[in-house]
Amino acid sequence: MTQQQETGCVLRLFGAQSTAVGKTVENFPPQWRAAAQWKSRGAETLVALQAQSPSGLKKAAQALRQAFSADLYGAGETTLPAAVVEALERHDKLLICADAAAGALLEARLENLPGAEKVFDFGAVSYANPKTGPLIEKRARLPKDCTDPLRQALARAQAARRVVGADLSAACAERENDCVLVLSCRKGCFLRTVPAGENPALWLLDIIRRTAANKPQAEGTGFLPARRAAKKDALPGPQPGRHPLRRVCMTLLVLALLAALAAVGAWEYTNGNFYALPEQLHTLLTEHVPRPGATLV
Repeated sequence: MTQQQETGCVLRLFGAQSTAVGKTVENFPPQWRAAAQWKSRGAETLVALQAQSPSGLKKAAQALRQAFSADLYGAGETTLPAAVVEALERHDKLLICADAAAGALLEARLENLPGAEKVFDFGAVSYANPKTGPLIEKRARLPKDCTDPLRQALARAQAARRVVGADLSAACAERENDCVLVLSCRKGCFLRTVPAGENPALWLLDIIRRTAANKPQAEGTGFLPARRAAKKDALPGPQPGRHPLRRVCMTLLVLALLAALAAVGAWEYTNGNFYALPEQLHTLLTEHVPRPGATLV
C-alpha cells in the first residue's frame, strides 16, 4: 500500500451544509496534521482528506463521521444508489414504488446494482403489476374529484405499502414548479418538496437511505405521523362556509327571543296593562332619586 493511499481518503456526504463542513475542518487539532478540501454540487458534498500520517487521517475522518453521521453515505467511489441498496440489505427492508413517477426516479438508478433485486421490486409487485396496481388505487380511497397531486401521492404510498406488505413505499407528487417526494413507513410518512431544477431522484434516495438505517433526515424533510397521515389521505373536500343569510336569520331569532322575554316581564310587572308601563317606570325611578338634603345610607 502506497503512502498516498495511507494518508488520503474521500468521504461522501448528502444533505450536509458546506459551511458546517468548513467549521468542522477548522477545528482539526494541529497535531493531527490533517487538511481537507471539499466541493459541493447540489446537496452532495465530497470531502478529500489528507494527513501526514495514517493516525492523523484516521482521527480527521472519524471527526467528520461523528459530525455528519446521518449525512455520510460512503467513501471513495461509493455512489448514493449503492449506499441505498446496502442500507436496505443490512436492515432487511423491502422498498416498493406506489406510482410511475417514483418508479421513474428510482428504477434506472438502482438497476444493475448487486443485490438491488432483493430489496426493490422495480414495480413488479406494486404499481406496475396488472392486479396490484388497480388494488392500490382502490385502497387509496380518494374521492373521484380529487385532483391534488400531494393527496394522491400520500394516499397511494400508504395504500401500496399495506397492499404489498413492504417496509417502505415511495411516491412522487409532480406539480408545475416542483415535486413532493413521499416515503411511507410504519411510523408515518416523510415528505420533501424539491424545486424544479434540482435532482429529486437523489433526494428520494437519501430519504430512503436514512429511513432504512433509522437516521435523522436532512433539514427540510418533514414527517407526518401515521395517524395524521391516515387522516390526510382520506381528507374530505373543503366544507362549504355558512351562508350569510343563515347568520342573519340566527341573529333575528335571538333578538325576537329577547323581545319576547321582555314582553313577558312587562306583562307581569303591569298586570297586563301595557299602557301603565311608562307611568310605573317613572314612579320607580323617582322613588330612587335622592332629594336635596337627604343622606344616602
